[in-house]
Amino acid sequence: MGWKATVEEAAAVAAEGEYDAEVLTVRDMDGQHGPMVRIEFALSTDEEWDGHRVSGIASKRLSETTRLGRWLTAILGRTPAVGEEITVEDLLHKRCRVVVKHKTSPDGKTFANVVEVLSSNVPF
Repeated sequence: MGWKATVEEAAAVAAEGEYDAEVLTVRDMDGQHGPMVRIEFALSTDEEWDGHRVSGIASKRLSETTRLGRWLTAILGRTPAVGEEITVEDLLHKRCRVVVKHKTSPDGKTFANVVEVLSSNVPF
């Protein structure tokens, strides 16, 4: 039996804006400037973007002043203490708000990227 696949319509890119969201996954990755963290979120809206997945990337450096530090503070609802270890389990299914902006790759593809994570308006 031969290989076969059906072409589907490309998934729409979430519109730029601020959305309620929930943390789905957290993964380490190698970046151009060293170790990075990719956090994937599911949008929670009353609109067409409900359940749509978006992600953001931050340097793995974790302190009060780094992007990852600001994001984790927003997700956890508190500033982690110096020396505290944060695990994936601490973040999964936590609610927050994400700011989505579009970025276009050199080959013309547009991606929805999380550029900021804010505290949730919805109780944890």
